Amino acid sequence: MSISDASLSDDADEIARRIATMPDTITFAETTLPPPPTAAFSTTKLSPNRQRLVGEHATLLFQGGRNRHLYRVVDGCVALSQLLDDGRRQITDVLGPGRLFGFTHDGRNIATAETLTFARIETLAASQVEDGDHGPAVAAELKATLHRMQAHATLLGRKTATEKVATALIDLADQFAWRGRAGSAARFSFNLYLSRADLADWLGLTVETVSRCLNRFKRDGLIDFSHPKTVRILEELHLRTMAGLVRRD
Repeated sequence: MSISDASLSDDADEIARRIATMPDTITFAETTLPPPPTAAFSTTKLSPNRQRLVGEHATLLFQGGRNRHLYRVVDGCVALSQLLDDGRRQITDVLGPGRLFGFTHDGRNIATAETLTFARIETLAASQVEDGDHGPAVAAELKATLHRMQAHATLLGRKTATEKVATALIDLADQFAWRGRAGSAARFSFNLYLSRADLADWLGLTVETVSRCLNRFKRDGLIDFSHPKTVRILEELHLRTMAGLVRRD
């Protein structure tokens, strides 16, 4: 055996030893993710199904990959996206607590699912969905998803940059508003889990346009953000009107 062959053999033995001693991992469909660090999240148990804490920017599902489960966002934020052949990304939806994902076409994922922050994800077994345990929730989510997809198509095709950013802020506030001690929503403050690039990929804009709109909203007294990841809405009705979410009689 040559020296190079012996070196390769030693390397293979070392790799095999490390694999044998690796810790358990979290598995979502065909994707394997390392266990994320511990974080403080709500421990409210929605059902006896499996829940896992997942790290930031972890890919849970890949577009086109096979999948037999549905998943619920318990805490955190998940983005669904589709990727074009040239690498351009379109975020198709942003999911907050309570939302479901993992819907397939012919058994394959229709979108990539990625966490934008630490998230607690609950797996719903296919057998439980088929047996009707989660039938009403799945039906309601499908209706909500269809409505959101239609609204997003209108946003991408017809709304101005100002209207797009205003719509996004209202949507995120509705999903991620902080909760008070009594459980009521602190309606005007929320964590902005999306980066400016994420917002651009969601709204079909450039990063520069997103930043200009946010800065103009702040300058006009509609929102405030002392930190890039924390937004406070100061003029909700005005912002909803700008987004086209309030009918003008």
